[in-house]
Amino acid sequence: MNRAERRRQEKEDDKRLKSGIDPESSDPEPIAAMARQMHALLETAKRDKNIDPPARFLHAKADATLQSVPVRVDCKKGCSHCCHAWVSATIPEVLFLAKLIRKRAAATLSDNVHRAHAATRDYDFAAREKHPQACPMLDQDLCSVYESRPVACRFAASADALKCFQALRQLSGGTIPTPMRHLKGRGVYNTAVVIALKHSGLPHHFYELNSALARALERADAESAWLSGEDVFFDVKRDPSDIWAGQTSRQLYKHAFG
Repeated sequence: MNRAERRRQEKEDDKRLKSGIDPESSDPEPIAAMARQMHALLETAKRDKNIDPPARFLHAKADATLQSVPVRVDCKKGCSHCCHAWVSATIPEVLFLAKLIRKRAAATLSDNVHRAHAATRDYDFAAREKHPQACPMLDQDLCSVYESRPVACRFAASADALKCFQALRQLSGGTIPTPMRHLKGRGVYNTAVVIALKHSGLPHHFYELNSALARALERADAESAWLSGEDVFFDVKRDPSDIWAGQTSRQLYKHAFG
């Protein structure tokens, strides 16, 4: 693909993603467009050693999807039941959050991360369900980094807050009634990011947020080292589900990059 063709492709991708990805659509092009744009931003991030542009772009497009067709949910300000469960995040999101914590020079927030990690580090994905722990960014039941929260948190939603309380705080074992649009939305963005990370030669996994944040805050050079190819988070707990292992993601990879 020559320069003119790439420029035309970029314009088409911009147009497709104006309102984010429609998770109800069966058209693979928006996911491919998201993967291509994320890949381009990740390549720039590798050059500049700055993770901010791809992280901000990801969050902006996820928000655009949520705003395009609002769905009724029972979530409201001060409702934080889901903020006591395992959160899976990509490393760009983790590094973006770690930088924000450092910029705020908030020793308390950094200490909260390490305390939360100490409380949850012995639990794998399955065991964590039985050991709720407040997110270290939670302050009086409000997210102190709301604008920078991971995609998993953006698509977390419920049609019944009481069922969330029972399942996540009382450990009833019940199911949280998450709207299908939110579940599908999280899925399409996660797939696009995994494809982009793979094409950029960066680790594509999803990591437990407390563990990954604690590691990122331990190293002042975590961002530049990871973008330079060092797997800084090689031994950090991961989400057991590997999106790249599925046939759909590989087909979408070929669709996006040939």
